[in-house]
Amino acid sequence: MILSQNQTIVLYLLRAYNDLDHIAPIIWKTASCGMKSVFVFVDKDFSDDYRIKHIKNVGSKQLVSESISFYFTRIRRFIRPNYAKKVVDRLVGMIFGTIFLMRNNIGCVVTEWGGPDGKGLARLILRPARKLDIPTLAVPHGYHTWLNDDFNEVTACSIRQTKRLPQFNNRNLFSAYVVQSANVRRYCIESGIDKQLVHVLGSARFSKEWSEINYNLCVSPINKNKLEGITTVVFFLNHWTYNVDREKCLSLLKRIAGQEDTQLVIKGHTRGRSDGGLSISEEKSLGRFKSLIYADDRIHSPELVHQADVVVVYGSSICFEALRQRKLVCWPKYICRNRTIFDESGVVVVANNEQDVINTIQASSNGKPVLPDESELDHFFTNHVEGGRQGCETLQNYTQLIASYNNK
Repeated sequence: MILSQNQTIVLYLLRAYNDLDHIAPIIWKTASCGMKSVFVFVDKDFSDDYRIKHIKNVGSKQLVSESISFYFTRIRRFIRPNYAKKVVDRLVGMIFGTIFLMRNNIGCVVTEWGGPDGKGLARLILRPARKLDIPTLAVPHGYHTWLNDDFNEVTACSIRQTKRLPQFNNRNLFSAYVVQSANVRRYCIESGIDKQLVHVLGSARFSKEWSEINYNLCVSPINKNKLEGITTVVFFLNHWTYNVDREKCLSLLKRIAGQEDTQLVIKGHTRGRSDGGLSISEEKSLGRFKSLIYADDRIHSPELVHQADVVVVYGSSICFEALRQRKLVCWPKYICRNRTIFDESGVVVVANNEQDVINTIQASSNGKPVLPDESELDHFFTNHVEGGRQGCETLQNYTQLIASYNNK
């Protein structure tokens, strides 16, 4: 597909589910504002996803390079050894990636956080883009909620060995590196990213504008038949390697599942069973609890939150979604030793042990949930979703930044 040559075009690279969650809102906004916005799937094809269908409705189009796709899916896996594969990657990128960018009049490339060459077939586009002096921007594909630097095994090991965080100096090859808050900016700078490149724009995914759109797109208008007298608890698991006490987590799941008049819904992390799900043996240990169900992967998180009376989460940024829907959030701090932006925020109920969690659920069951007031929520969203600027139009800020590079 070759688009009109009279205006440079913004190209978005989409790789994983989290990219859809955090980058689709930006595509929607730039396309809605009249900026020509196209996207390429650099790994999986998410054409059937509801967000992709929505951004297409406002004029965004999918581009495909037949030459790059043929090489990446049919030829690349047969090239040995790895150094030969890297050489061929560069050659294919320099030839076909350059042709692709020039034919489609790409003026700016937007991709996920990460290394400057990206993952999947993104490397065949990002490298030639830099050679052509086309600006490349990295935007969030998740949310860094941690306050301590040793929040997982990788960072803890680096700090022990080098006294500093893993260094990402190569990310200075990006034209801009976008983050959601001052805390994430601090982390990026300490990781070696030039502070002049780091822009604090807030969270596109959890902005008020997109949260309302996403809710209406994702949540079924048909009311589920909720059993009277039953409290629904949705429990979101997180990365096990992020200083999570797995035994305490499993014990809490059993305790909640054993409560009368309670339905427990368990949602694993989007990165799969090994990273943030339960093992087969753990699932078997929970098998005796008839009130426990596992969330279908086809049900998106906003829908699960909508169905919940209580949301239990201890690290995931899905907490923002629960707060946007004004749900009661229980934060079992004792399960994970990391310090987070939620711990002392006043917008969640912090539980220091199992009984605190049970008390929170029972308070909801008795019609006496402890919910944050609107002023606390406004303050929290200002600092962590709106980039520290109260009442700002987060998605408009993204659009303006991208436009400033697309017009260079």
